[in-house]
Amino acid sequence: MNIAIVDDDEQDIDQISGILSNYASLNLTDIKIDRFTDPGEFLTSYVPYKYTLIFLDIFIRDVLGTEVAAKIKEADRNALIVFLTTSRDHMPAAFSLHAFDYLVKPAEKDRVFRMMDDITDQVTSDEQCFTFTEKKVDYSLRYSDIMVVRSNSHYLQIIDKDLAEFRTRMNFGEAEEMLASDGRFLLINRGMLVNMDYISDFSDGVCMIENSIYLPYNVKKHKELEQSYRNYIFTKLRQNTLKG
Repeated sequence: MNIAIVDDDEQDIDQISGILSNYASLNLTDIKIDRFTDPGEFLTSYVPYKYTLIFLDIFIRDVLGTEVAAKIKEADRNALIVFLTTSRDHMPAAFSLHAFDYLVKPAEKDRVFRMMDDITDQVTSDEQCFTFTEKKVDYSLRYSDIMVVRSNSHYLQIIDKDLAEFRTRMNFGEAEEMLASDGRFLLINRGMLVNMDYISDFSDGVCMIENSIYLPYNVKKHKELEQSYRNYIFTKLRQNTLKG
């Protein structure tokens, strides 16, 4: 689990880091913590999906943490943010940004432990994530956020729902095996997987994806591919009806 702590007080970072390290040790959880005392430095280095959790001071170097959080949410609306503060005055603004939690400093160990239990439960109970590394940065994308996975020379190209593109050194067969259990990814051509949630249509040898992406499919398997897609949509609609 990658965690970022953004706070201009080194002692506060040390305190939170100590509690998190203690939690990781007791729960046999692998936690990596990145420390930032400058919000500008954090935002410059920040990339979506890099961190499972971000601790953010509500006041940091004359910058409101809510402003930093808003920029984070623009890049990744599902980012888990926990605000740190000595005051409760900004709680309404914090939760309007869908913060996961709000901790008053100095954070209490039991409070942080309970919060980490909730986060661990949420992360592990949610849908699976596709993990990979690009330029020494670890990423974890929810399957539902991935539109296309395709082989690109010796790399794997991944396109997410926001049209962000990633390249990682991974064998396509390995990626296909990882995604196969999910059921939503369709092999439309050699070295090309598409998330059926984003397919608009199959026509004239082209698979149309939301956000104006057009991919060639294996025309010899047109009927088979179209049927697989329609079966998936039918099953999904039926499951949604039963849930409703």
